Amino acid sequence: MFTVGLRLTVADFVRLIEQPRAMLVGLGSQLVLLPLLALLILSIHPLRPEFAVGLMVLAASPTGITSNLLTLLAGGDVALSVSVTAVTNSVSMLTLPLITSAATALFLGSGSLVSLPVLPTLGGVLLTTGLPLAAAMLLRRFRPAPAERLAGALRRVAVAIFAAIVLGAFWSQAPQMIEYGAEVGPAVAALNVGIMALAFLWARLMRLDDRRATAIVLECGLRNAATAITVCAVLLGNPVMVVPAILYALVMNVTAVGVVLARRRLRDPVCVPSSP
Repeated sequence: MFTVGLRLTVADFVRLIEQPRAMLVGLGSQLVLLPLLALLILSIHPLRPEFAVGLMVLAASPTGITSNLLTLLAGGDVALSVSVTAVTNSVSMLTLPLITSAATALFLGSGSLVSLPVLPTLGGVLLTTGLPLAAAMLLRRFRPAPAERLAGALRRVAVAIFAAIVLGAFWSQAPQMIEYGAEVGPAVAALNVGIMALAFLWARLMRLDDRRATAIVLECGLRNAATAITVCAVLLGNPVMVVPAILYALVMNVTAVGVVLARRRLRDPVCVPSSP
């Protein structure tokens, strides 16, 4: 988030307030379209009850902060990405328990209400998003030259770290992919690709530019799988439910990297020399 903050100014967030359509599309795609899409997928491709609940928990989980870094790398609207991430992580304290409780009632016949710890959740958002972002923006405001040099260096480091995380995830979760991929994989892939496509179409219908559409697509596609895993394994006490989140964590990184590469190619097309 510090790397992301080095590219932001207060004016970026002011523009979002003046033009709220992008925020509405970003939040609506995640808070409304994503859970509905998960239900539609489960009606077409039924899963065993534990996996169905896991998929719904995943759909109700907030955006992961990696979406902010990937939006930066893709040339998207970083201020929009950060804002949507912050809001969804806060709102999820209400929506995630409600959707999780409804899912357990629907698929398992259990109507127990699930709750999230409010203060630890808010504290986590502040520590991982708010403080690094504010520090970086202050550095850019008062020391622009050093901030610019630091941004270039940290961006390369961030890319390397993200690549290591993706490769590590593939390596560590290979057994789950092999064992459950055929059963859960199609639903997980449909959820990821489907919400990214729907978010893009909605952004276009609302006449949002490429930068904002890119931010919304990545915000919707990248979920906080760690939150979904915690809810399933700890709060619900059912480790089997974590399988959709584990598989989704692998799929979302592949499609997100594809979006980044496609956007960079469109922004920086390869020049082919003409024939003599």
